[in-house]
Amino acid sequence: MQDIINENLIELNLKGSTRDEIIDELADLLYQNGAVISKENFIKEVKKRENLCTTGIGMGIAIPHGKCSCVRKPAVAFGRSASGISWDTMDGKPVDMVFLLAVPESGAGDQHLQLLAMLSRKLMHEDFREGLRAAKDKAEILSMFRSIFGT
Repeated sequence: MQDIINENLIELNLKGSTRDEIIDELADLLYQNGAVISKENFIKEVKKRENLCTTGIGMGIAIPHGKCSCVRKPAVAFGRSASGISWDTMDGKPVDMVFLLAVPESGAGDQHLQLLAMLSRKLMHEDFREGLRAAKDKAEILSMFRSIFGT
C-alpha cells in the first residue's frame, strides 16, 4: 500500500462546482502523476460506477472510484472544496471532501475493497474528518493519510 498518495495528488482548493468537474479535476492529478495512462477511459469507468449507485456517502464526503486497465498503480487523489459540491449524497447534503480511488483492473477486487475499507474506517471518526477539513497545507493532509495507508 506504499505510494498510494503524495502531495501531488492533493488539491486543497477544488475549482469545479459539479460532480463531473470534480471527477475530471482529480482524475487529471492521477493522470499527471502517472497513476492512470488514459484519463478519458478512467473517467468513463468512474462515471459508470457513479451512475450505478452514488458514492456520496454523507458527512460531506464522496468516494468515487474506478478500476480499469488504464490504471497503472493503485492511487488516491484527495480534494477539498470551500463552497461545497452538489452530489447525489445519501444524506442530501453537499460534499466538501472527495477521495478519488484508482485501482488497476488486475487484482482490483482485493485492492479496491482494501482501499475502501481502510478509508471508510477512518472517515467514520469525526475527529479525522474535521482534521482533514482544518488542515492548512498538503503536508498536514499527507500526514493524516499516513495513518490510513502507511505511505
